[in-house]
Amino acid sequence: MNPGKRVPARLQASNRKPTYTDLSAFFGVIVSFLLVLVAFLAFGAIFCAICVQAGIYFFQLKQINKSAAAATKTAHAVEASVTQARGAFRDDQRAWVRLVNIDGTPEVGTVLSVDLVAANTGRTFAKNLTMRAVIELVTEKEKEPDFSLEDGGAARKESSVSLLAPDANFEMEVELHKQTPPHEITQSDLDRIRDGSLTMFVHGRMTYDDIFGCAHWTTFCTQLKPDLTYTSYGKHNDADQNRCP
Repeated sequence: MNPGKRVPARLQASNRKPTYTDLSAFFGVIVSFLLVLVAFLAFGAIFCAICVQAGIYFFQLKQINKSAAAATKTAHAVEASVTQARGAFRDDQRAWVRLVNIDGTPEVGTVLSVDLVAANTGRTFAKNLTMRAVIELVTEKEKEPDFSLEDGGAARKESSVSLLAPDANFEMEVELHKQTPPHEITQSDLDRIRDGSLTMFVHGRMTYDDIFGCAHWTTFCTQLKPDLTYTSYGKHNDADQNRCP
């Protein structure tokens, strides 16, 4: 080769050894790449951790909701059980007032008088007991007694007592007031009672309170048969099933 001949600059550069500046730039690119890679990996790790933590929180929240629902259901069941037990206790301990006896038969020339006996068959006191009763003569045409007479005027008798102990009786006398003055039984009345064309009914209503502050009522209706004995009538014999809070 001719030493005097000039070599092109491009060929001169290709034969030049790398300098410190070139290596620094190269390593700078590598370091930058590694930093980006590390940042990406760190971001990915953080993102994964967030996802895992969110999943854990979601699962915990779901379990908390299940536990809360179960606790609410249990609380409602306990409340219902307590309410039922309280109601059963009150039913067992409350006062129960009912008619237990009736006595009195018609006699010619007298105003029919009937003795009614009510009893508290419950375990505690009955308070503010009131009894209303009616004696009613019903013809075959009328057939049914008129229960509205219990709230009427002269046809009704009312008696009351403030406190009736368990197993204690309450007596009341009621007379037949068919009209004013009081109606006396005639021979015709008695004959018609015996042949079934006239029926005598004794019916009424009792109201009272129990010791738990709950109001109660009992209705009764008996009829005098042709043989002059009393039997329970098919209607108006009932009692409440009140349960107060």
